[in-house]
Amino acid sequence: MFDNEDFEDYWEEEKDRKAAIERYEDMLKTHESVYFDSEEFEFIIDHYTKNNDLNRSRQAVELAMAQHPESNMLKIKYARQYLLENDAQSAFDIMQHVERVDDDEDPDYFLTLGSCLAVLGKSEEALENYFSALPYFDEDEKFELYNAIAYEYQHMRKYDLALEFYDKALALADDKDTIYHEIRCCYLSAGRKEDAIDYFQKLVDKDPYNSKAWTNIGDVYRMMGQYEESIDPYEYALSIDPEDLWTNMHLADIYYDLGRYKEAIDTLEEALRNGVETSMIHTTIGDCYYRLNDLQTAEDHFNKALEINPMIGSGYAGLGYVFSDRGQSRKAIKFFEKALEYEPWETDHLYSIATDYMKLKEYDKAMECLRKIQEQTPNDADAYYYIADLYGQQDKIDEAINTIKFGLMQTDNDSSLLYLLAYAYFVKGSHHEGLEALDQALDADFEVWPDFLEYDKELLANDSQILELIEQHKKNQNSNTANQPE
Repeated sequence: MFDNEDFEDYWEEEKDRKAAIERYEDMLKTHESVYFDSEEFEFIIDHYTKNNDLNRSRQAVELAMAQHPESNMLKIKYARQYLLENDAQSAFDIMQHVERVDDDEDPDYFLTLGSCLAVLGKSEEALENYFSALPYFDEDEKFELYNAIAYEYQHMRKYDLALEFYDKALALADDKDTIYHEIRCCYLSAGRKEDAIDYFQKLVDKDPYNSKAWTNIGDVYRMMGQYEESIDPYEYALSIDPEDLWTNMHLADIYYDLGRYKEAIDTLEEALRNGVETSMIHTTIGDCYYRLNDLQTAEDHFNKALEINPMIGSGYAGLGYVFSDRGQSRKAIKFFEKALEYEPWETDHLYSIATDYMKLKEYDKAMECLRKIQEQTPNDADAYYYIADLYGQQDKIDEAINTIKFGLMQTDNDSSLLYLLAYAYFVKGSHHEGLEALDQALDADFEVWPDFLEYDKELLANDSQILELIEQHKKNQNSNTANQPE
C-alpha cells in the first residue's frame, strides 16, 4: 500500500500525465505548434503505446525528438517504437547514440538494448544487458526479465539454464499456462520427456487442483505416443476446469486416434453442456459421427459448425464426405471446392474432388486435380501413386509405369511406389521387371508385403515366384535379426 507521501506523489504524476495528454490531443485538433517538456512527451508516448496506437506513438516520438534531440530517455522510447514496428536494426542503431549518464535511465537502457540484441539473434550480448538490468528491479517486478533471460537460454539450447529462469518467472506469473508450455518445450527439446512428467507431477502433488499442470502431463504422454496414459491426466484437468477448450479437444483427439469415437463425442458434448461451443467442436463431433456411419447426425454437426463460422474449411469438407458416401458426388464436389477456397493449402480437398470425379468416371477432371497436387508437392509419393492408379483404372498401364518411374526419381525410391511399380509390371505381363521391382520394394520396406498381395490376390498371391521371393527376404530378415548383438 502507498503511504501518504507516496500516494500524493502518485496522484500528482497522474494529474500531470492526464494534463499532458489532453494538451497534446488539443494540439492535434488545432494543428498548432505547442511545446512539451521531455517528461510530458514520455507520458504521451507511453499512453499511445499502451493503447497499441502505433501511428500516434510514432507521431509523438518524432515530435519529441525534434523538440528534445539530446534526451536519452526519448531516444530509448524512439528505439522502442522501432521494436514495436519490428525494425530491430533501426532500434539498435538509435541505442548506439544513447549516452548512459543517469542511473534512473539505466534499467530502460539495458532492457531496450537487450531486446534489440535478442531480436537480432545476438543472445549472449542480450543476456549481458538483461543481467545488468536485474539489480534495478525488486524481486516481484522481475517477471518479464526472467522470462526474457529464459527465452534466450532456450534459444541457445542451454535448457537447464532456461528451466532455472522459467522457474523464477513462474513464481511471479499471472498466466502460468504460457510458462508451463515453455518449460515443457525445454524438457522435450532436451530429450527429457520423463523428467517433464516428473516436473509436472510434483506440481500436482503439491496442488492437486492445478488443472494446467495435469493438462501438461497429458500433453507429454500424448507427444510420447502413450495415448492411453494421457487420458487420466486430461480427465483430471477437465474435472477441475470443465470449460478448458483445448484440454477437451486434446482428450477428444486421443479418443479419436484410438478409434474410440463415442468417447470422443461424449467428451465434446460435455464441453457443449458446460457452455463451451465452437465450430471446431462441432466439426470434430461431426467427424466422429461420420466414422460411426451416422451420416445424418454428422451432417447436422457440420452445418452447426458452419453456422458459427461460415469460413471453416473442415465444415465444408465434412459435408463433402457425407454426400460422397451417399453417392451424391456432384454435390460432394461443390462442398470440397468450397473447403479448398478457404484452405487452398490443404491437398486432401483436391484428393477428395479427384475421387468423386473418378466415381463419375470424369477422369480428365480427376487428373487435373491430381496434377495440381503434384505441382504443389513434387516430392510427395501420394500424388504419383494416385495418378498412376488413375491411369490403371483406364487400362493405361504404360502411362502408369512412366508416372511411377518419374515419381521414384522425385521421392528417392519411395517404397510404396516400388510396390506399385511391381504390381503394374505384373498386370502388364512383364514378369521379370515385376520381380526386380518387388525385390527392391522388399529391400526398402519388407513389413508391408502383405498389403502388396492385397492389390490383387488372384494375380499375386498364387504366383510361386512372387511367394518364393517374399520367403527369401523373410529368411534374410530373420537371419539379420538373429545376428544383431543383444
